[in-house]
Amino acid sequence: AGPGRPHPRQRALRPASPHAAQKPASAAQPPCAAMPWVWKGSPKGWGKGFGGKGKGYGGGWSGGKGGDRGEGAKPQPLPEGYQVPNQVFTGTVAAYYKFQGYGFVSPDQKDILPTEKVFVFWKSIKSTDRYPSLMKDSQVQFTVSVCEKQGVKTLQAENVSLPGGAPVALQQEADAKKTYVGGQHLRYTGTLKFFLPKQGYGYIKIDPGFQYDKEGVPEEIRVESAEMNCGGGNPQYCEDVKVEFGIWQTTRGAFKGYNVTLPGGASLPQMVAPEPA
Repeated sequence: AGPGRPHPRQRALRPASPHAAQKPASAAQPPCAAMPWVWKGSPKGWGKGFGGKGKGYGGGWSGGKGGDRGEGAKPQPLPEGYQVPNQVFTGTVAAYYKFQGYGFVSPDQKDILPTEKVFVFWKSIKSTDRYPSLMKDSQVQFTVSVCEKQGVKTLQAENVSLPGGAPVALQQEADAKKTYVGGQHLRYTGTLKFFLPKQGYGYIKIDPGFQYDKEGVPEEIRVESAEMNCGGGNPQYCEDVKVEFGIWQTTRGAFKGYNVTLPGGASLPQMVAPEPA
């Protein structure tokens, strides 16, 4: 196949089918292995500031100091006997730490909700994205529930969506800005040599025999957390796993993995991570 035309081994992306049996490449191929998960929190963020030591999310629970970062930020406790309203609220995303998986929403109904900002965990986001997240200053709607953080009862956002109930979809806009090798929906095969969740990256060895419409595609390409399709979750430690993927090129000319899945489009295994305490 010449430049710009799919090689016979390349194929268009298709949705994963729960009925499609996947034949393993080798009986000896090890699955993704779960590694012990330790919640680190955001750099200089939740992990330290929440407990009252070091720097924390100053604009979060109690205002804090120094703009977005503050000293000793803690959850804002609920008044004694507070009853959670059974209604949908609207608000603005005050901050969201994509790779830590949490953030805060400033509610519009400040006369009803007793906290200035409401904590949101990624699992509460209704999203069509392969890696759910929120954009700072965007408008959302949500319900609330009571949760306990560091021994303090406070509010947590649930059922987070766009105003009107539509799912949050940021990935499509980001994908449209990428430059692809062979097109956005062209799929390649290879082996995920390793993926390190703590560092947020891994490397894929591309199967030999492909032809490309761009020069300089190496035998091995880097893949980062946002392109590991785990069905909305965080990727776990992986080593020597057969995968399929697209290839995109950064503005600096580097080639990277795009929308990495198991063969056939099935989601990669998720890491089971607890909510930050």
